[in-house]
Parts: sequence; C-alpha cells; structure tokens
Amino acid sequence: MRGTKMVDGGRLPGAAPVFWDLDGTLIHSDPVHDASILHACAAQGLALAALPPLPAGASGPEVYRALFGGAGDDGLPARYAAWYDATVDYVLAHLASAQPAASAVRFCRWLGSRGVAQTLVSNSHPRIIAAALEQLDLRHRFTHLCSGDEVAHPKPAPDVYLRAAALHGRAPAACVAFEDSANGIRAARAAGMAVIALSADPALHALAGQGFDPADEDAWRALQASWPVTGGLG
Repeated sequence: MRGTKMVDGGRLPGAAPVFWDLDGTLIHSDPVHDASILHACAAQGLALAALPPLPAGASGPEVYRALFGGAGDDGLPARYAAWYDATVDYVLAHLASAQPAASAVRFCRWLGSRGVAQTLVSNSHPRIIAAALEQLDLRHRFTHLCSGDEVAHPKPAPDVYLRAAALHGRAPAACVAFEDSANGIRAARAAGMAVIALSADPALHALAGQGFDPADEDAWRALQASWPVTGGLG
C-alpha cells in the first residue's frame, strides 16, 4: 500500500467510539481556511500576499499569535474576536467550494452502517463544523460534535479529545482518532488514544504510530477488512 505504515485492526482498541477530525480529513477545506485568514488580516491592516508557514490544524489563537505576535500564554487582544469572526464568516460563505475527502467520507458512512459510534473533533468553530457536515450529508453519523472553541485549550492540547471521550463515557484508550495533521495527532496521542494518520507524509505516520495515504484505495480496503466491528454503540 502506497506510503503506508501498517494499520492493523488487531492493534485498535475496539469498534467504538471513533473520532474524526474535519478539515483536511473529511473535507478539503484548508484552502478556504487559508483564504479566510488573509481576508481577516487585511481587514485589520495586515496585508499579506501569502501566508507564512503555519502549523496544519492550528487553532484561531495559535494562528493569530503567529501573525500578530504574542506568546502562547498572553491574553488575546479585544480585536481578536473581530478577526476570528471574520475568518468564520468567510469560511461559511465559501465552504461550498471545498470538496469532500471521498474515501474518508465513505469509510465514515461504512462505520455508521455497522453501528459504530462516531464523534467529530475539530479546532473549527461550531458553525463551520455544522455547515461542513450538512454539506457532506454526515451529520446523522455523529453522536457528538466537539469544537476546540468549547474547551480551555484546543489542539494540540488533548482537551477536546478528552471531552469527546467523556461524552461517550469511555476511557481515552478505548477510542480511535483519524487525523491529518501533527497538531491533531499530538492532541489525540496526548489524550491517550490510538491514532490513524491520514496523510501521504511518512513523518505523520511515525508520529501517530500508524497511517496511510488517504488516496490509496487498497489501504482503505485493508483497513475495512481488519476493522474490529464487533461491539457497537458507545
């Protein structure tokens, strides 16, 4: 399987629950988010021809501090709220241009058809999560929706994954997360979960401990064949 670090269903803790990242994992929305940042920065007088390197899956505060300065523990200025609201409004206005990650969406639907409980765990704003799942016709597949905006510390901190596990009444070690970024993988690993990296980057497979290129249909078929579907709702 192309670009694959072994994913073995026997190494997964069980059939449920499964936690999915959103942007870059279920929907190719990263270009829309990048454009939203440029738009919001221009509105605050920071005109950028292109974004500097930013961590994939970065939270709003993390991005704002990287662009406007400030240490991680600094309080955010009052204008952050307007900046963040501008990014959210832009994404909502342009989300229709984002294409689904077809193979991941198909696997999510397959898990749901087998009674596997699933929760969406994302750093995105709750309104973006809701709009994306409606666009993907996946809302009914998720028991809970968890946003990094709803916890004290978003990814790469483990808070949002710990919240998701608590909502299911499960220990983190009984959960599996699908992620496409270092921030997300670190968050799930820090929470104590098994993680499957959906990326063509072998470094992310190593960080997660397992993963594959989501463009590799053979890898998806192998994962489906080995998935521990006994169990059920959680």
